[in-house]
Amino acid sequence: MGLKRGEIVPVELRRLVFSEQEVQAALINYALRSDMKLPNANIQSLQVFKKDGISAILKFPPNAEGKAREVNFSEAHLAAAIILYCRVQDIPVPRDARKVLAHNKNSVSMSMEVHYGEQAQGAAEAAREAVKDAGSE
Repeated sequence: MGLKRGEIVPVELRRLVFSEQEVQAALINYALRSDMKLPNANIQSLQVFKKDGISAILKFPPNAEGKAREVNFSEAHLAAAIILYCRVQDIPVPRDARKVLAHNKNSVSMSMEVHYGEQAQGAAEAAREAVKDAGSE
């Protein structure tokens, strides 16, 4: 009972973990490159949480009127920021990988899954759609 070629394919799994400082750097870089408005102030805190996916908020000190200032990032924007950060830091990220974000306190991890062989085409199309969706928001 032999296996036919292509019936079993290897799967590559990778997980990158980003510290709170790396997440902040990724979000700032992404915001500046995508013309998002950031207050001209130091970051007071970062909050990463699960609500309709993994989201993040950069909090800044209140302005002169005492009004709180925050910049919100959806999961799509957070994913795009992390992928851009990897590109800037020369961390290889397979284009065809399925990417999933998770968090632990204010650190973020990105798990990647690549299917080699015949299944690769479907996984590659799904990954391209996810990245496309992240860039369009």
